[in-house]
Amino acid sequence: MRQEELISKKAGYGMLSAICFLFVLCWKTEKDLAEHKNIIWSGDYTARTLVISLALGILLGCMAACAIYKMAEHGQSKTGLNQNKEKGGKTGKGGVMTWGLSKWFDTLGFGGIFAGCFVLLVLARIPGYLAYYPAICAYDSPYQVVQIVSGEYIDHHPIAHTLLIKAAMLLGEKLLGSVNSGIALYAFVQILVLSAAFALGIAILYRFKVKALWISAVFIWLIFFPFHMYMGVSMTKDIWFGACFLIQILALFTVIYQGENTLRLKAWDIALFFSTIGMILFRNNGKYALLVLLAALLAALWRDGGVRKLWGRIFLNCGAAFIAGSIILSFLFHATNAVQGDKREMLSIPIQQLARCMIYHGGAGVVSEDDNTMPEEDKALLREFMLYESYKEYNPHLADPVKRNTNTWVVRYRFKDFATTYFALLGRYPSEFINAFLEVNAGYLYPNDTSHATVNENGIEKGLGYVQTRWMTDDMKGFGIYKDSKLPNLFERMEEWADENAYLKIPILKYLFVPGVWLWWCLFLLAYFWVHKKFRESLTLILVLGYYLTLLLGPTVQLRYVYPVMIVLPFIALLSGRRRGAKRECV
Repeated sequence: MRQEELISKKAGYGMLSAICFLFVLCWKTEKDLAEHKNIIWSGDYTARTLVISLALGILLGCMAACAIYKMAEHGQSKTGLNQNKEKGGKTGKGGVMTWGLSKWFDTLGFGGIFAGCFVLLVLARIPGYLAYYPAICAYDSPYQVVQIVSGEYIDHHPIAHTLLIKAAMLLGEKLLGSVNSGIALYAFVQILVLSAAFALGIAILYRFKVKALWISAVFIWLIFFPFHMYMGVSMTKDIWFGACFLIQILALFTVIYQGENTLRLKAWDIALFFSTIGMILFRNNGKYALLVLLAALLAALWRDGGVRKLWGRIFLNCGAAFIAGSIILSFLFHATNAVQGDKREMLSIPIQQLARCMIYHGGAGVVSEDDNTMPEEDKALLREFMLYESYKEYNPHLADPVKRNTNTWVVRYRFKDFATTYFALLGRYPSEFINAFLEVNAGYLYPNDTSHATVNENGIEKGLGYVQTRWMTDDMKGFGIYKDSKLPNLFERMEEWADENAYLKIPILKYLFVPGVWLWWCLFLLAYFWVHKKFRESLTLILVLGYYLTLLLGPTVQLRYVYPVMIVLPFIALLSGRRRGAKRECV
């Protein structure tokens, strides 16, 4: 590969070293917290941690950068070898197999690949669908059903998704004979939508001439990755968001790759527009992730003057989708006479930080390390903020126990007092603020974390592992929704795998399942893009990182939150490796 197609080695080595420094820093501090439950960020500990992280980070970063540059330098000869193979010089079983797959894909074409993959993916989901018939009604869905039955809507959960469930329930009751049948219809439609998004991704990989062997590998992953089976039939907004997110990423990549410096809209611009609206409708934090992308597009519009019409078109497209999505949400809000949900979800990190301060310095009598040094006026405000001494229920990995008894009136109407206390305590007890953030996000930052798998377990009920399958059975049955498994033996096996968090017992392969690897994969992919000067295509990863930023500010780590990232990153990774100029003119 020509050197001008890569950034300077100095910049590349520096960038990889910075990412690896953060990786080692998070690994060490999260490991220390898991072992000791608390860290005192003294000058000695901080200095020692930074030195170790810097030394190992630079070493790992240089090794990673060296590997990337070596691979790039051998890319040209490798490309030449592949070209010879394409002319008939294939040798060996691997080459014959790859050639056979490529020929088969070429025979099917874009449309055939999409249709074939769609059908196979739907068929692969049927066993899980029948096992959990009518659906897995876990997570937020019971609360949404209560809203539907009572007619009292709250926008804490996306109203668009709540109304989707309502439509399914009404169809089931009026046309299919039971509400339960309506929920089954909902789950099946959800399978169709998710399978269509996956099939489109496979077809896009073919279009951009990703190797047939890699396309086959990602298709096998789509079939057998067990979380697809569970999440595909889970009645949760995150699946619809994930499908829209994947289509949005694919459309954004295609529009950027085509690079047409014009304001004229084409098919993929329209796909980008509607998928962006869907992303906003089905997760409340979708619009915040989009704001990160819009900021990056503004920077591109300013810096990359050669294709300003391209960046302007994408910016206006996403901006218009942001406005349209917001208008639709506002319309749904007023049409349902919804009540604005409490904003405590946005305060998850501050709630954790302040509760931890009360536990360790407020005389709460919960831990032996409590030194009771917090000023009385600060204690008084925090007791007013965290009602019923809820700070005593502090769970380092889950904000909900404290959050559910938080009086956000204090933040809204005594904001100056709240902010003064918050920053005063931050200056007095920085260790607690850092530790609270690290512990609640351990699942996202630390590949060896296991707290994400047990954080919701209560020792009594089953179905509260990393994959949540627990129903509020009695409550839901009162609304006409009940378990009616058509494959009870498979149901029992899947329940065991989910409830026991069996993926943690799989050597090495468990890292495909744990959430703590996906952020780092995203950052290393971003470095790969930038080393190869694929700055435009890297905007897809900027969008993913924007979404990840909202997760780091959330109340806990759950599969459903990180699942959209699991969906999109394999496709981005394969698209990032395609050769420049490699594209089939099939759509």
